[in-house]
Amino acid sequence: MSAWPIVALKDCVRVVGGATPKSGTAEFWDGDVPWTTPKDLSDLDGKFLSDTPRKITAAGLKSCAAELLPANSVLFSSRAPIGHVAINAVPMATNQGFKSMVPGPNVDASYLYWWLKCHRSQLELLGNGATFKEVSKAIVERVEIPLPPLGEQKRIAAILDQADELRRKRRRAIDRLNQLGQAIFHEMFGDLTCNPKGWKEAELGSVVRKGDKINYGVVQPGDDVEGGIPLIRVGDLLKPSINPAETKRISSEIEANYSRSRLAGDEILIGCVGSIGTVALAHSGLKGANIARAVARVPVDSQIAEREFMAEMIRSPLVQRYFAAETRTVAQPTLNIGLIVSAPIFIPPLELQKEFVARISLLRPIVSENGASLSYMGNLFLSIQNRAFRAEL
Repeated sequence: MSAWPIVALKDCVRVVGGATPKSGTAEFWDGDVPWTTPKDLSDLDGKFLSDTPRKITAAGLKSCAAELLPANSVLFSSRAPIGHVAINAVPMATNQGFKSMVPGPNVDASYLYWWLKCHRSQLELLGNGATFKEVSKAIVERVEIPLPPLGEQKRIAAILDQADELRRKRRRAIDRLNQLGQAIFHEMFGDLTCNPKGWKEAELGSVVRKGDKINYGVVQPGDDVEGGIPLIRVGDLLKPSINPAETKRISSEIEANYSRSRLAGDEILIGCVGSIGTVALAHSGLKGANIARAVARVPVDSQIAEREFMAEMIRSPLVQRYFAAETRTVAQPTLNIGLIVSAPIFIPPLELQKEFVARISLLRPIVSENGASLSYMGNLFLSIQNRAFRAEL
């Protein structure tokens, strides 16, 4: 066990809430005060936030309970969702979705950032509320953290920074490989937003194999069951390859009610909630698995279209812009099945599609190798992270 003292956050940081100026008052908006929301943190590459899409005026800041946080504060989203974390590189305010922390003299911001990231799942459990979960200021202030000497905090943060940078470099390499697939697609088929080569126009539903259809999966999967049926969720689609050993498992009794969405292992999978339009390919190792309500399966008729060609079509700006324009937002962005079925596509000759698949197949071993490396780095990072806060580094 660590010999470091355990300290409540209220005794080592100042916890600060946020607020939103009245949206209908023009003089409160489009000023020079950075103002952030939890959404701004969702796609942040790295730990620092240096700019925000929206800004408020000094009058807007004064009109509400928001506070201008000094640079090097730790931003912590306390609702919708709980647990996004960043460090502000410049002074900025936040909306009411944050319980930010201004570190005291004995707290390193980067150390606190990594501790919060490491313990996100536990912090999420502290949320209360019927409509959506939120962690109150009082609860955040009572959270206890191990607090080694400042020099040790900086050493731990530096190690985690370096390990995280290696992970992010590998992710960027995979992203570039995926972009190369789109580059080949564009080279062969042109800019589909204007269809310069005159390909046959259709809807995504027209390439579904006969007797099947595009559908969602399990609505209420229940608890994770050891030895249960693999359930593919939206987060799994973001990985280079879906490993059934790393997925949630549900009971066979629940899964039996969703035979319509059971995977054959040759479908396209599309994210429908949150990460709208994310695309992944099922594989033979997923045969018999099922999908969550936030995922749609597209069984492609191989007599009409090549599955890998169609997956790249769905990733294209043509379809992604369509999804973005048609998405409905209630609690979070949602894409319904009818819109997926009606997504605009083009169908070039099957021989040309096969040529495209042959070309991008050359990339597959490289993507697989990078994916395996990223998975290894991820597991190593988790090990380092857990050891760091037990004084074992």
